[in-house]
Amino acid sequence: MGPAQDAAGSGRLDLLDYLRFAAAMMVVLFHYLFWGIQFDRIDVTLTPLAEVVKYGYLGVDLFFLISGFVIMNSARGKAPSRFAVSRARRLLPAFWVAMLVTAAVIALFGDRVDLSVTPRQVLVNLTMVPTLLGQPAVDGVYWTLVHELLFYAGVFVLMVLRLGPRIPTLIPLWAIGMGVVLLVAPQLQAGPFLGNFYGYFAIGAILAEVRHTGRWNALQATGFLVGLGVVLRWAVVRGRAEGELDDTTFNEAILLGVVLLWVALVASMLIPRVAALRLPKARLAGALTYPLYLVHARMGYVAMSFLITDANKWIVYPLTVAAALGLAALVHKWEELPWWRQFFERTVGRPLSVLDPPIRTRKVSVPAEAKLVPPARRAPE
Repeated sequence: MGPAQDAAGSGRLDLLDYLRFAAAMMVVLFHYLFWGIQFDRIDVTLTPLAEVVKYGYLGVDLFFLISGFVIMNSARGKAPSRFAVSRARRLLPAFWVAMLVTAAVIALFGDRVDLSVTPRQVLVNLTMVPTLLGQPAVDGVYWTLVHELLFYAGVFVLMVLRLGPRIPTLIPLWAIGMGVVLLVAPQLQAGPFLGNFYGYFAIGAILAEVRHTGRWNALQATGFLVGLGVVLRWAVVRGRAEGELDDTTFNEAILLGVVLLWVALVASMLIPRVAALRLPKARLAGALTYPLYLVHARMGYVAMSFLITDANKWIVYPLTVAAALGLAALVHKWEELPWWRQFFERTVGRPLSVLDPPIRTRKVSVPAEAKLVPPARRAPE
């Protein structure tokens, strides 16, 4: 969830940063105005806005779509160790500090909202994949990071296998494979890489490669259309499951419309005039997105538990959002400290450099006649 870069490597895509920030705010509003109330984390009643913001969970789908788009630029032409270092620097510093602060807040005040943490849980959460190691996440929003990391791990493995240059071909084939799984064995889609959210990664990556080359080919078009079918089907299936979990219903036409809107907005980056848009504070919006996502949920619930009532909620809500943004800015300052580069070069780059392909040196051919000329001798001084 790092700042979006132009897939062609020629500069930033400001609109992409805006989309990332909008997705984060959708998730914030979903948790504050709907989910947190439904699950007794926030002690106020639902408002009519809940019928709108309850669709905010689809902001995560936009995150995954954008991640697929930007990862192509992160991986293109890089050695596996360089790719791993760039992902570690982007994800880990912000996560570590946000998770530790969240854990501290829950340890001190979590009983106010029926939350708790254990030292073992905090230690395992440092890996970013605690649920894969049998421990609950310190904050429920971390579930998306597991999907992100698995996607990055898949790209990394392809690079280690010297298949990096073939990723633009493999991604559409992957999307088509997910479509086959959907048709013949839909129950397998619950597994990693076989469908569901992974369709967004594939679509985003295909769009990024088309932007890079400036043209579509038949395989990309097929992969894109099949991948689109996968995510549209997933939007309906997930909407039904989310409705049962949240004790509500979702209009399936709205779900499909939102997903199509997300794809259209990211696809608009293929239009040079859209990609060239320069929007105010885009860099800041992109920088705050990931930290805001990490800090807003459980710390927000705890903070609001001290003040919020039905009488003052429209004062407390903006204050809580502002506090979350302020904390996100501090987390961003932390993750931008220059010594993180050296830290990850030593802890990630050096160990993984053994997996990098050998550097090929070009041999300079010397004309045969030149070899017959004896080297000039230095004149005695």
